[in-house]
Amino acid sequence: MMMKKWMLVLVLMLTACSSNESEETSENVNSNSSEVPENEQEETEEVLEIEEEEGTQLSSSSSSLSLERPTERRERDQSSILSYQREGIDPNRIEIPALDIDTSIENVGLLPNGQMDEPSTMEDVAWYEGGYMPGEQGSSVLAGHVDSRTGPAIFFDLHKLEQGDEIILTDEDGEEKVFVVQKSESYDRNNAPLQQIFGYSYRSQLNLITCTGEFNSEAGTHDERLVVYTVLKDDLQSW
Repeated sequence: MMMKKWMLVLVLMLTACSSNESEETSENVNSNSSEVPENEQEETEEVLEIEEEEGTQLSSSSSSLSLERPTERRERDQSSILSYQREGIDPNRIEIPALDIDTSIENVGLLPNGQMDEPSTMEDVAWYEGGYMPGEQGSSVLAGHVDSRTGPAIFFDLHKLEQGDEIILTDEDGEEKVFVVQKSESYDRNNAPLQQIFGYSYRSQLNLITCTGEFNSEAGTHDERLVVYTVLKDDLQSW
């Protein structure tokens, strides 16, 4: 079975908060006690191999929302893993009814220096188009800022999401993918479970990332990252 490695470098500079953020602003995570179904057992060890020659870490001054450098979209042998396969979408809009969020999604790539780009405004959400597509098997990731010097940003209330809340993604043709919140977790920005957040899974997962915790003025960012784990609604109904 052939699977292309999906490479990810190990520096947790999730870009959900701007380097211009106010030191007074901090988000405390209200983690759900509910559990996400444990990651399905991979048939290969293809999940998140680290390649030093490919790795380029995010700038510590970057305000972007990335973990660190997913490179190219991985290619998989369609006959491998399961005959069951889902197709993803190229999302251009996100709705979170519980938080009254309805905004556009930017497809971001890599900067010339190899760093992952960030949302261009405090009100937009970024999806790294080199990663898994929302709706296909694997963990796709969306990131948004939590705040700025002038006030709250798009994911300021992300910590308020509860198990069962829905995330609705839509592509330019109007096709929707609905994801259901399973749990929220916060991690030290330098010690997050990258495989769990970005890795392959049999189910279609969508993980939302932003900053949380105390603002570290020396580092120019918050000390922690909040990850909200969600699963495609169709998968919850069929598994």
